[in-house]
Amino acid sequence: MRQWMGRLHRWLGILVSLWLVLVALTGTFLLYKTDLLQWQYPQLQLEELPSTATAGAVFDRYDTGYAYLPRADKPWIEVIDGEGNSHYHGVAGEHLLTRSALGDWIDVAVQFHHHLLLRDLGKDVMGVLSLITLFILISGIVRWWPRRWSVRLWSVRWHWPWQTGFQMTLYQFHKTFGIILLPGILLGAVTGTAIMYAATVSGSLTQLLPQQDQRWQPATTAVQAFNWNERLKAAEKIFPDMTPALVSLPIKGDGTVSMRLRYDGEWHPNGRSSLSFSTTTGELAAWSDTRNSALGYQLSQTIYPLHVAAVGGLPLFVLLLAGGIMLILLPVTGVWFWLWRQRRKTSTVRV
Repeated sequence: MRQWMGRLHRWLGILVSLWLVLVALTGTFLLYKTDLLQWQYPQLQLEELPSTATAGAVFDRYDTGYAYLPRADKPWIEVIDGEGNSHYHGVAGEHLLTRSALGDWIDVAVQFHHHLLLRDLGKDVMGVLSLITLFILISGIVRWWPRRWSVRLWSVRWHWPWQTGFQMTLYQFHKTFGIILLPGILLGAVTGTAIMYAATVSGSLTQLLPQQDQRWQPATTAVQAFNWNERLKAAEKIFPDMTPALVSLPIKGDGTVSMRLRYDGEWHPNGRSSLSFSTTTGELAAWSDTRNSALGYQLSQTIYPLHVAAVGGLPLFVLLLAGGIMLILLPVTGVWFWLWRQRRKTSTVRV
């Protein structure tokens, strides 16, 4: 079993090594997405958050796409139009800049990390490769698991590439730091895979944990709202303990608009509760409070926040960062070790 696991670990690792390095690299970069945007576009370095009223006025200028309300980690008003272009607005609602879809390396990194720049096909491919990665990690643990424990298991003897012992350095680094940083590696890999199969994971958890608490009800449903400021004010009356986070702009032929809200203490940065308003009568068309949903569904909505370190503060951020860096180094050291050994074997045969 250990030998077969070792062989599968080796060959599957070589197969997905390039993809894994690029996905881990882009994912690690995206932990700093706000900082990178503000570094590349200094006009986004806002010292004050735009108000909700200003955001509502900006939303009324657009008639397609979706938009984010300003928050601490995104201190601007951001609207993504129907063509995927991102428009940024400042404290007074002034236009700061427009980033076209795939117009800079940051958006390329985002889209590659999400779906390999292939949209739905890319998500399917990402799902399969993510499952292979999980198997590689499991097989690596099985292959490494010692029959006898000792301090030497955690040692790495450093040699430079031009020295004879460098092959052993690669091997020891690969297995030792792969195990030491395994929690962060697994957190990123497991949550990333679950996101690729979000519907299946959510449905399975809902069936497994169907318990519901139906005590959460809106404070009122008697509202009329015809523009975004009126809708945002109506949201305060309907769900006074929630904060609007994301809005879906009108779609031609559809008679409703919607927004997502986040209650205090919710992990998901965009919230999972929602309100929908009729664009003709202004009345509340539908509502949902995620706290009324099945326990399994609520649990499934913690996966994305864990994947992007939206919760847990600095400790979780450092754990994910270390795991992401190690997911870059594991395939590099693994393939390098294999190539080094192949070269040594070839040299021995020639001699």
